[in-house]
Amino acid sequence: MPQPESTPAVAPRPSQSSPAEDLKRASNHLRGAIAAELANENPAVSKPVAALLKFHGAYQQDDRDQRKRAPVKSYSFMVRVSLPGGIIAPRQYLALDALADTAGDGTLRITSRGGLQYHYVGKRTLRDCIRAINDSGVSTFAACGDVVRNVVAPAEPFETPERQRLDEYARLLNRSFKPQTRAYAEIWLDGEPAATFESESEPLYGDAYLPRKFKFGFAVEGDNTTDIHIHDCGFVAHFEGRELLGFTALAGGGMGQSNGIPGTYPRLADPFCFLPPAELLDVATAAVSIHRDFSDRVNRKRARLKYVIQDRGIEWFGAEMARRLGHPLAPPRELKWHRREDYFGWHEQSPGVWFCGLRVVSGRLGQAQRAALREAVQTLAPEVRFTPQQNLLLCGLSAAARPLLEAILRRHGFAMPSELPPVLRHSMACPALPTCGLALAESERVLPELAARVQSELDAAGAAGETVFLRMTGCPNGCSRPYTAEIGIVGQSPGLYSIYLGGSPLGTRLAQLYSHNIRFENVSSALAPLFREWVAGREPGEAFGDYCGRAGLDPLRARHLAAPVEV
Repeated sequence: MPQPESTPAVAPRPSQSSPAEDLKRASNHLRGAIAAELANENPAVSKPVAALLKFHGAYQQDDRDQRKRAPVKSYSFMVRVSLPGGIIAPRQYLALDALADTAGDGTLRITSRGGLQYHYVGKRTLRDCIRAINDSGVSTFAACGDVVRNVVAPAEPFETPERQRLDEYARLLNRSFKPQTRAYAEIWLDGEPAATFESESEPLYGDAYLPRKFKFGFAVEGDNTTDIHIHDCGFVAHFEGRELLGFTALAGGGMGQSNGIPGTYPRLADPFCFLPPAELLDVATAAVSIHRDFSDRVNRKRARLKYVIQDRGIEWFGAEMARRLGHPLAPPRELKWHRREDYFGWHEQSPGVWFCGLRVVSGRLGQAQRAALREAVQTLAPEVRFTPQQNLLLCGLSAAARPLLEAILRRHGFAMPSELPPVLRHSMACPALPTCGLALAESERVLPELAARVQSELDAAGAAGETVFLRMTGCPNGCSRPYTAEIGIVGQSPGLYSIYLGGSPLGTRLAQLYSHNIRFENVSSALAPLFREWVAGREPGEAFGDYCGRAGLDPLRARHLAAPVEV
């Protein structure tokens, strides 16, 4: 694995050690007791093994609906497929689709990082599921855990050599930061056991791996479909004609926060340098090493690079980066954005070649949608690309294929994006209940109802047909990125939500807390007077999030909330 040229300045290891750190160090490079517990008859695994399974791409969960009906928990696993750039070949898509009928609940779920997830995978079928995924040519390894996660890149497949290079860079980073352990092959792929523990090493990660996860993302200047400011480290490509000049690099983004935990909050990444393409891997490696050395290894709630940068400053980060690289950094370039929404409908990706962007509500592909896509892929053999906004693109189609695809979709009841109301078309939601152990309230299951209620209030206010970005989560961890939405709805407890407002429609400004503990059925009515004020008082072309940011949440609360809210 590549290393920075200079020797890193490692922050002193804390005298305390968290149980998570102890577990990783004692795991024999992520083996632990995984193989032994997979072989027993218990439907669940122990907490230590569940923690190590995350590195292999699986989360143990229990059906929280079943908790109400049975005294014994009903355990299963979520299995996540890592797809750098969200790209998958037709044969691979068909293999993963077929697996959904034998592993899990018969659905596929597109993640907010352009990967795929299976839910309700039983322990007895977990090894077969992961082996089948690998047989298709993709993997679950390092899709979760305290390592570099799936690398995000723009999904839109405009066929220019410059844009295609971003796909190559995403694959490069995804490949370069995989853990070196052979545990994954041994446990899931019948690999030969390593002769000794000492024969393996992690030159970058070390025996405790990272303090917590690390996320890379790519974007093209002007086109923020990947929400570039939310990554631990992001790279914005600058082009001049057909030449890739380099990247503006950003660091310190992240969405998660925790109720009742002081000092946790969402944060947008700051630009810190401009770099030529040849230095991309060195800069990425140095960024990971700074996270490794300086992020909190005692308090996992603050074990993210964003807190290091918030506490020490982006100037400190740039100086530490330059020290590790062995040369000064060029200043970042100014970033300008003009769009953020996914490319829905038909677009020409190169002369005579087309792609079609399809809306997948909350990323969940059920039986009918799977049947439509299966027939489309079998008939037309498009490349499939999953987007970080939980949608998909069918790519590389001829003009003659366009009516064929639309006929297949209509036959299976798969709505075209233009047929969906704007709020539902541009919303996101996390899975939440019943599978996520962190969920405090519903999200995915109630999003369609919430979107319909919000749409009704927008229509009544005179904003029918206008795009307003709404994102919903079942807890404050922010997996569907509610804090970069114009309207963020965040679950606090069963049936109660916080409303966040004022995020930029381009993803460049965080939403702020507007009100706490609003009952689900009252969320849309709480937004209604704000919509009316926006329509009456906005400047020409001003988006709802921009209006809330300009008007200020304190004045908006004073005008429209019956009781004050603690912020």
